[in-house]
Amino acid sequence: MQGIDELLCATLRGENPPWPEYGDNKFLDHFLERSAYHGVQALLYHCVADQAGVELGWPKVILDTCRQQATAQALWEMRHQYLLNQVLERLVAIEIHPVLFKGTALAYDVYPAPFLRTRGDTDLIVPSDTRDRVAKALETLGFRELGTRADVISGQTSYSWTDPASNQEHALDLHWRINNSTTLSNLFSYEELRSEARPLPALGANALAADPVHALVLACMHRAVHKHSPYYVDDVAYYGGDRLIWFYDIQLLFSMLSPSQRDEFVGLAERKGLRATCLDGIEATRARFHTTIPEAVSGALSRPGPTETASSYLSGSRLYRKWRDFQAARGVRNKSGFLTQLLFPPAIHMRQKYRQANLSWLPWLYLRRALAGSLKYLRSRDS
Repeated sequence: MQGIDELLCATLRGENPPWPEYGDNKFLDHFLERSAYHGVQALLYHCVADQAGVELGWPKVILDTCRQQATAQALWEMRHQYLLNQVLERLVAIEIHPVLFKGTALAYDVYPAPFLRTRGDTDLIVPSDTRDRVAKALETLGFRELGTRADVISGQTSYSWTDPASNQEHALDLHWRINNSTTLSNLFSYEELRSEARPLPALGANALAADPVHALVLACMHRAVHKHSPYYVDDVAYYGGDRLIWFYDIQLLFSMLSPSQRDEFVGLAERKGLRATCLDGIEATRARFHTTIPEAVSGALSRPGPTETASSYLSGSRLYRKWRDFQAARGVRNKSGFLTQLLFPPAIHMRQKYRQANLSWLPWLYLRRALAGSLKYLRSRDS
């Protein structure tokens, strides 16, 4: 895996590496699997065009696969952009102005072409008191809500629209909090992101995106969250936060900041208690893409200081995170709701965790989840 990731990084750095002499069929198969996992096949095609790839000795099946992925993503992107503009136009008409963040916002803001930022959905945040109005607007456009809301342990819900012609799914993750964690959700409000948001004309006239400074802190936090929270690639759950597409996001965002914006980035990370998280994110990005990180930035992020609540949360044990989330739930009612939803999550959460299971087995799935959690706890006590 290490040799494959090094080849991927060198290619994405624009170094035009030749296909290695030891790249036999087994290596080739693993390369295809790994590049798909990292979400960078469209980017690879952008970096190694057909003729250049042939001259560098890259196998035809690699070049063909990356070209096909880029073409498929471009076709998906055309339809997705049209749908997003319909959604944004409908919401603005009822005086709701969502702010886009993560994949789609970056695709239309910092990437050479939006289809190069492979993703499966679009994240947008709205004021918490507009959720019902947004839901009604999405339903009139043919989107269906996936599952029920869990307001205490979740700050978002998903909507899906399926293209009848291609059977392709287009998903929206509608947030009223920036993160499901009650601890992290308090860090960034819709109002804060909206106050600094900037237009995204490449997507549409009504599109707003988180500004680059907030987007960079959020990108570092997003990666850290997935060190312990599952993410799915082709319906397979992974942990670790090491996907190259996320590092590429950080690379593009950091590289576009002006010196004054870098100072703002450090200041924002400090105010949010995320200096250690942001330092880890940009240093891990530098290791892969040789990003130029000024000493003033890395020094400011690494200087000694008081314990950071958010970074400690992100690096803490599962039990510690649950305890902090319980403490962050405000009031007796919310704390009680947190415990109830933690022990018996709504069907949508069970669907995400046990994607291959029949939800008619829900009682058994709750039992399985409880037993798995108990075993994890016992192992952590023994280690």
